[in-house]
Amino acid sequence: MARSIHPVVVGTAGHIDHGKSSLVRALTGIDPDRLKEEKERGLTIDLGFARFKLADGRWLGLIDVPGHERFVRNMVAGSSGIDLAMLVVAADDGVMPQTTEHVDILDLLGVRGGLVVLTKTDVVDEALVDMAEDEVKKLVRGTVLQDAEVLRVSSTTGEGIPELRARLEQLALTVEPRQSHGPFRMPVQRVFSLPGIGTVITGIPISGSVTPGTELEVLPIGQKVKVRGIHAYGGKVDEAVAGHSTALSVPDAKELGVHRGMVLCAPGVFNAGDAVDVELQLTLRAGRIAHRTPIRFHTGTVEVRGHLLLLDRDQTEAGEQLVARLELDEDVCCSHGDRFLLRLQNPAITVGGGRILRLSRSGRYRRRSLGDELSGIVAAGDRPEARLSHELEQAGPGGATVDDLARALEVGEEKVLELLAAMPEVELHRKAMRAFLLQHVQAGERELQESVDRMLARRPEAASIKRTAVRTTKSLPQPLVEHLWERLQAQGKVRAGRQGVILFVDRLRPLAAPQQAIFDKLIGECETRGFRPPELHELAAVAGIDGDPLLSLLDRAQDEGRIDKVGDHYYAAKIVRHVCRSIRDNCLRNGEVLDIPSLRDGLDTSRKYLIPLLEYVDSLGLTVLRGGVRRLLPSSDLSRDLAAEAGA
Repeated sequence: MARSIHPVVVGTAGHIDHGKSSLVRALTGIDPDRLKEEKERGLTIDLGFARFKLADGRWLGLIDVPGHERFVRNMVAGSSGIDLAMLVVAADDGVMPQTTEHVDILDLLGVRGGLVVLTKTDVVDEALVDMAEDEVKKLVRGTVLQDAEVLRVSSTTGEGIPELRARLEQLALTVEPRQSHGPFRMPVQRVFSLPGIGTVITGIPISGSVTPGTELEVLPIGQKVKVRGIHAYGGKVDEAVAGHSTALSVPDAKELGVHRGMVLCAPGVFNAGDAVDVELQLTLRAGRIAHRTPIRFHTGTVEVRGHLLLLDRDQTEAGEQLVARLELDEDVCCSHGDRFLLRLQNPAITVGGGRILRLSRSGRYRRRSLGDELSGIVAAGDRPEARLSHELEQAGPGGATVDDLARALEVGEEKVLELLAAMPEVELHRKAMRAFLLQHVQAGERELQESVDRMLARRPEAASIKRTAVRTTKSLPQPLVEHLWERLQAQGKVRAGRQGVILFVDRLRPLAAPQQAIFDKLIGECETRGFRPPELHELAAVAGIDGDPLLSLLDRAQDEGRIDKVGDHYYAAKIVRHVCRSIRDNCLRNGEVLDIPSLRDGLDTSRKYLIPLLEYVDSLGLTVLRGGVRRLLPSSDLSRDLAAEAGA
């Protein structure tokens, strides 16, 4: 059965015994206190849930939270999933300690708005109600509830309840529902068993959606479970989406020890860690807090102890905003942009909260450097393109893999590729699936070209180097070098040659006339000598030059494909091509095995020249030496090329 649900959740807040649960019963007819102890003591201990039917027939979820200071952790677990709040203040008591702390919590968790509800108006005169309203208006000044409407009700007589119901519905319809796109993530609120159903996990999804049969990951334990069924707002549904208070039937969860504070999420997208980098807003009541103060960290439904690490100061002042790291006693799962709450361990009071910037692992760090990095994340904001740019800036010239970027943004790789495609300041090396900032690519290309110029400075006519000759540096790391080779090749600036040679096309400019004349003499000598090639000193005598000028022209001849260097000898390229054809023909006549004596006789050469030639042809991929004999490799590129030449 599909149920129509408005994906907005309303939560209560306020001091103990101010009538929060009674108010929920008056609005919905449902008692949110489900525990036996709660009913016996008249005290809300844990989270309660009720559903509220809107005029258009859709359901709205209400969460009732405990008001006692001993159960603030449960209150936070419920408040982290709500969109709107009803701050409940009893007219006979007015603002009380937990009223103040709950307002701080709602403000720090970024609740999007709400109402102030004055209860028990039937037991006091109007003057006391007016005083209570003045108190609460002063309290919420400067918070997310600053503009909240104040309504007066009595859950006992029903006075004001219809008006509250109408205003609550009106407010809920003005709030933009949470988006159901993106990967699924749901902090676990409760885990329990039902006869015939098995283990049930409840919570409010933060993002995405899930359907029966979907596999989910449980973090931080990293185990997988499968959703068997879904219930929401009193009935079975086909899909759970962000903003729905949801119950998932997950048979495997019990044996894995799933409990409140864990997170159910799309596999492979979200992370777990014990260090949380945050943008922290301290309350005006926080007082001074020192570096490494023990704290309680709340986000989603989890509470974990740890320490506050200050990065640019040794202590804080009340009301300050800063970046910091929280080093926790155990792993948690949270995400960039999540809201969090910070409480001291002793005394257990709320001192701040704010926005999570990044989840990582504890370890060595430099306070100032980490502070600068986190300030950069704050400056980048929540735009995914800006966050990608920041991640790539932090990665430096080595770039970052698409997988790393997807994990940093906690989105799928497809989304990262889509974002990168729309960012002209980024280049993607598709073969390695690695992204680089264009500024690093351009700087790397300049450094690479300068490195090549230095290597070829003594041989100015040469146009190629070995691919492995380029030395990597901090500003020219290997991943960037690999991207630059492919980039230059795609632009037609370089060509890949045999045996790892890279040819720089721009260097193949015409030679000066005197050099061209010497160049032609060298080629002619190699062609004339045929299968008994000249050595270097013989070529020097022919050309009338030696040393680097001679080697420079010989390198150029190899770059143009006119000469092949085989061992210590220089062959005309067409002679080597003839040798390759002869070897292929010889092998085909002998069952793809090379008959060396007949080849030697056919080429009219000697063992001195033949052995280096055979090894060179092996390196070209035409033949391979196995078991003491050379065999043809018919499937090699060179063999196919020769076959095409022969028309075979």
